[in-house]
Amino acid sequence: MRTLPTPAPLPFLLVLVLSALLVPSAPLRADPATELRRELLAATIRAVELEIEATRTKLKAAEEGTGPEENVTRFRQKLRDLEGVLARFAAMTPEEYPAPVRTPSDPGSVLETSTGFGPVLPPEIREVTYRIEGPCAEGELLSVQGTSRSGPFYHLAGIAGGDYGVLKPGRKYRLELCLVYRREYFGLIGDYYVYVKSVR
Repeated sequence: MRTLPTPAPLPFLLVLVLSALLVPSAPLRADPATELRRELLAATIRAVELEIEATRTKLKAAEEGTGPEENVTRFRQKLRDLEGVLARFAAMTPEEYPAPVRTPSDPGSVLETSTGFGPVLPPEIREVTYRIEGPCAEGELLSVQGTSRSGPFYHLAGIAGGDYGVLKPGRKYRLELCLVYRREYFGLIGDYYVYVKSVR
């Protein structure tokens, strides 16, 4: 009976290289600070998109004759401005987006010190107490404890982990918000899109 020759053993180094290629490696963990900036940038972009949607609705109503005639020109200009802001942030990297800052403020105060509208840079961290009455969704107004009917107002534009379902109806939470976009509103009254950084 004829026997086949035994194959020569593979060199040890080749075995190591093949093993390294075939064994899946653990995914690299993102830097938490960079990941937060990435999520804040995404929330800012979403806030601008929500403003664009709202402005298009107002423009359509103005073109159909609702309100003063000059609103058509004003909303068209606002739409162009918002599209420019959207393009600017869509081209931004997380590393270019500023980290959030803590600023002394009273979350229940109606009046704000800044008068500008648009992206809040750097985003401001604000802690609030919130009692959830129903399911939360993007763009929804948060009923924050201590605020009045005159504001300040906080609208959802993002949440850590991407799941608004962590906010259960009927429960009270302490939320750490990042103000990412100040909406155009009356006078110095604060009206913001926010990113929920943490829930306690």
